Amino acid sequence: MRISTMQTFHNGINGILDNQTAMNKTQQQVSSGRRVLTPADDPVASTKILQLQQDISLRDQFEKNMTAADNRLQLEEASLKGITENLQRIRELTVQAGNGSTTLTDRQAIATEIDQLLDATVTLMNTKDASNEYIFAGFKGETLPFQTNTNGRFDFKGDEGQRYLSLSETTNVATSNSGKELFVDIPTVRNSFVTRQDSNNEGVALITSGYVVDQEKFEELFPDDLVIEFQPDDALTPPTRNFTVRRASDNRVVEGMANVPYDEGTSISAAGTEVQIKGKTEAGDRFFIETAPKQSLTDTIQRLTHGLNRLGDNPTDAATRDQLLEDSLANLDNAFSSISQVRSDLGARLNVVANMRELAADVDLVSKKVLSELSDVDLAEAVSRLSQETLLLEVSQQSFATISRLSLFNQL
Repeated sequence: MRISTMQTFHNGINGILDNQTAMNKTQQQVSSGRRVLTPADDPVASTKILQLQQDISLRDQFEKNMTAADNRLQLEEASLKGITENLQRIRELTVQAGNGSTTLTDRQAIATEIDQLLDATVTLMNTKDASNEYIFAGFKGETLPFQTNTNGRFDFKGDEGQRYLSLSETTNVATSNSGKELFVDIPTVRNSFVTRQDSNNEGVALITSGYVVDQEKFEELFPDDLVIEFQPDDALTPPTRNFTVRRASDNRVVEGMANVPYDEGTSISAAGTEVQIKGKTEAGDRFFIETAPKQSLTDTIQRLTHGLNRLGDNPTDAATRDQLLEDSLANLDNAFSSISQVRSDLGARLNVVANMRELAADVDLVSKKVLSELSDVDLAEAVSRLSQETLLLEVSQQSFATISRLSLFNQL
């Protein structure tokens, strides 16, 4: 059989290149620590490796979600704990204000401390998380949830949304609670009301939060509302500032409340309620008393301080004050219940996060072990093979060099 010189060189070079390729591949396996460098090395293992890597990557994202959920829930728990402590102090002061030996001056001093506690409580109700979003604002994380309106009351500007994070493909956990649920929609021991002024008023007067002075009369009004409207001065003789109180449902004038003379700052009593309008009024200005079976935490506290600052020691005021204190204590207890229920739920959610983190860690450990078995190279075997392939490459190179000299031209 004749072997041409070209064929000799071709076979020799191919052998060297094959050995070089095998050695380079082994070198890559040793340097990278991976057995499967391309899908062609082991198609079945490559498919399993890709799936395991995707699962691990997904669990890494879930782990980040767990950390975010844990941080946000811990922050909410800390905020609610601070609010609870403030409410406990407010409750103690309310009981103290009911002591028969306190004077108006004493009660005003108590009201001052309660106002400071209210400011601290609202600050906690407007807590921000690490992402600079308000935790009690629902989906409106960038909106300050509790804002002071023109008459000093706190309005809720968030929404009722509740945020969730995924901890696994099948498990989600709520990471927030709306401030409306927690601090606004609190059932009252007795029907109550909120106040506001018409945005179209020409005057600069504001209406106070007020309080119920005669629950029986107020229950006759509920669920209707009242409208206080200031009339032209010439409706009375001699002309003077005056107002009329009507029911909102049918515009019917409340008995005895038509064209009532008004002195700035005096109390207005109608249908068992008492409020004040502070500031200059103009004819046509309207103010609203809106009944409700629920009352926000801030309204409860502001109504309490308003009564402590104004109600004197005469028998009529004393009876109103006693009722106000009793209702305030009951409403604070309702707020405690609302917050305590959410705190209990927070504890359950934190337990879910902790359990899911432990489960994910166990699954991740198994997945990484299987991935290592599929993809990692046996260094001892690979180094031994590399030595063998290096030797084979050297031998093939030396053999080719010898064979390439077996030519007649070398004998001439």
